[in-house]
Amino acid sequence: MTINLQQLTALLPLLIVMFTAITVILSISYNRNHFFIAVFSILGFISSFFSLYLLTSIVPIDITGLFHIDSYAILYIGMIIISSISTCIFAYPWLVKYRFNKEEFYLLIIFSTLGAISLIISNHMASFFINIELISLPIFGLIAYSNNEKYSLEASFKYIILSGIASSFFLLGTAWVYSVSGNLGFISLTQILKIASENEQLLVLFGIIMMLFSLFFKLSIVPFHLWTPDIYQGTPLPVLSFFSTVGKISIFTALLHFLSHIADSNNRILYFILSAMTVLSILIGNFMALFQDNIKRFFGYSSISQLGYVLIVLLASDKNYTFSLEASGIYLSSYLFSNIAFFGIIHLISNTNNKKFDHSISSYKGLFWLQPILSSILTIVFLSLAGIPMTMGFIGKFYILSIIIKENLWIMGITFFIGTILGFYSYLRIILNLYLNPSRSLKKDLNIQNYWFYTPSGIVIFISGVILLILGVYPNPLITLVRLSELC
Repeated sequence: MTINLQQLTALLPLLIVMFTAITVILSISYNRNHFFIAVFSILGFISSFFSLYLLTSIVPIDITGLFHIDSYAILYIGMIIISSISTCIFAYPWLVKYRFNKEEFYLLIIFSTLGAISLIISNHMASFFINIELISLPIFGLIAYSNNEKYSLEASFKYIILSGIASSFFLLGTAWVYSVSGNLGFISLTQILKIASENEQLLVLFGIIMMLFSLFFKLSIVPFHLWTPDIYQGTPLPVLSFFSTVGKISIFTALLHFLSHIADSNNRILYFILSAMTVLSILIGNFMALFQDNIKRFFGYSSISQLGYVLIVLLASDKNYTFSLEASGIYLSSYLFSNIAFFGIIHLISNTNNKKFDHSISSYKGLFWLQPILSSILTIVFLSLAGIPMTMGFIGKFYILSIIIKENLWIMGITFFIGTILGFYSYLRIILNLYLNPSRSLKKDLNIQNYWFYTPSGIVIFISGVILLILGVYPNPLITLVRLSELC
C-alpha cells in the first residue's frame, strides 16, 4: 500500500504535529527548557494550522482506507488546533510554579491533539478506536497533573475507570458489527444494513448502539453524564479548557461522520435513542446547573446541555444534511471561543489570587468593580452560552432552531425553549453576582496586575471575547467560512 504526494500533503497538519512531538521528546531527553518547549509547541501548532490551507485544493481525499479528509474535517481540525494553542498559552504561567515535570505537560497536549486530528479524519473502526484512546490516555495524566490538589487524583482515577468501561463497550460493539460485516470500514456499515437479513441487521444495530453509548459517555450525554461535575471540579483549569473543547469537538465530529454512514430515518430505534438522550441532556444539564455553587461544577453541567443542543443536528434527514453540517460548524465555533474565554478568565483569577481559590460562585461577587474588562468579557461569554441576541451563541442556536423547524421536531422545539429559559436563568445568576458590591476577600486576595491585558493569556481572552461579540453582531464572515467548507 503506497501513499502518493497528494495524500502526503493531505496528512501535512498531522505530520507537523508528529514532528513537534518528536522534537519535544528529544528536548526533554537532552536539555530541559520550559520556555523553549512551550514556544516550540505553540509554533508547531501554528504551522499545522496554516498548513490546512494546502488541503483546501485536494479534498475530499481517501488515504489507505483508514482516513477520509473532507472540507468539514479541515474546519474542525482548525478548531482543535486553536484550542491546543490557547491551552499551551494559559498553562505556561501556571507551570512556571512547578519545580519538576513542567515540559511533559506540552507533550501530553501534543499527543492528545494528534489523536483528536486523527479521529476527525478516521474512516475505519480500528483507527476510530485507537485515536479515541490516543485522546484519552494523555488526558488521564493531564487531569492528575496537579497531584497536590485535593480532587485532582480522585478525578483522574474516576475518569480512568469509567473511560475504560466505555472503551470496552466500543470494542464489544465493534466485535458485533465485524461478526456480520467482516469489515471494519465505515462504508461497510451502509452496505450491510441494506443487504443483511433481519437477524443480522439486529446484530449490527446492537453493535452500533454499544459503540454510540461509548461515545455518549465521552460527550457527557445523559444518562452517561454522572462523572462530569466531579471530573470538572478536580481538573486543573488549563487542562479543563483543553478537555472541554478538544475532547468534545473531536468526538462529536467523529460521531457525526460515523452516523452519516448509518443514518436512516426509518431506523426508529436509533432515532428514538438519539431523541431521548438529546431531550434529557438539554433539560437535566440546564436544570442541575441551577443548583451548583462551584463554578467548575456549574460549567460541567452547562457542557452537558450545550452538547445536548448540538445533538439535534444528528436528527436531521438527508434533505437537510448539508444544513445540519453548517449548523454544527457554527454552533461548535461559538462553543469553542466561549470555553476558551471562560476558562482563560477563571484561570487568570485563580492563578493570581493570594490565597487558594475555592471557585465558588460567590467568590466572584463584585468582580466588575475590580476588573471591569474581565467581567465584561465573562458577561459576553455567559450571554453567548445562553444564546442571547448580539452574541455568537445566538447565531448557533438560531441554526439549531432552524433545523427543528425544517424537520418539524416539535417536542424538540419545546425542549429547546424550556432548556434555553433554564439556561438563561442559571447564567443570569452568575452575571448579576459580578455586578454586586465586591466581597472583602476578593478585594484583599485578588492580585491581577494592570498589565494582564498585554500578556499572551490576556490577548487570547480578549480576542475570544471580541470574536463572540463581533460575530454575533455581524455573523457573515463565520457563515461564509463554514459555507466555503461545503465548496472546497
